Amino acid sequence: MKKHIIIFLILLSSINYVKAEGIGIGASAIYNFQTKSVGFGLRLNMKPSNGFRVIPQFAYYPSFNKINEYYAGLGFEINLYKVKKFNFYMLLHGGYNHWSNSSVSKMEGAQVNNWVGEGGIGIVTRKGCWRPFAEFRYNLKWKETNFRIGIMLVFGCNDKGYGAINKRRRRPVSCPAYN
Repeated sequence: MKKHIIIFLILLSSINYVKAEGIGIGASAIYNFQTKSVGFGLRLNMKPSNGFRVIPQFAYYPSFNKINEYYAGLGFEINLYKVKKFNFYMLLHGGYNHWSNSSVSKMEGAQVNNWVGEGGIGIVTRKGCWRPFAEFRYNLKWKETNFRIGIMLVFGCNDKGYGAINKRRRRPVSCPAYN
């Protein structure tokens, strides 16, 4: 019983942390233009309302495509500019690529295990708890482009889309001794 209480308290504090920090989770559909492959992606977005974000990501291209592979890595997003309800951002992503059917490729350097880097641009809505996004990326190792479109759910946001910490920071601070 004591073990269950400890696990419950850890989960409860994790939920409060996620709400306070404004963590987002997202899913996307991916299209690779060179291989004409479709895939899907999952991501965890740390601090989705700030100008710099760290994003662990996973992408998978199923076996019905010519290329069967998955990517797991870490991305970084930096806001370029804001227009009304949208953020335009630059992204950098590095990660591991497992190319399951690399043996059928005639490309130089094609192997099962690879390290890759990507760069690109994206757009995401700035308000609301559900935030659609779109990205255009270029893979430096394979010299190919892909397009992603998806949606992210931000936990702990209010009706304006700000996280709990951001909401508190927006209130003026008063001190009874000096005001």
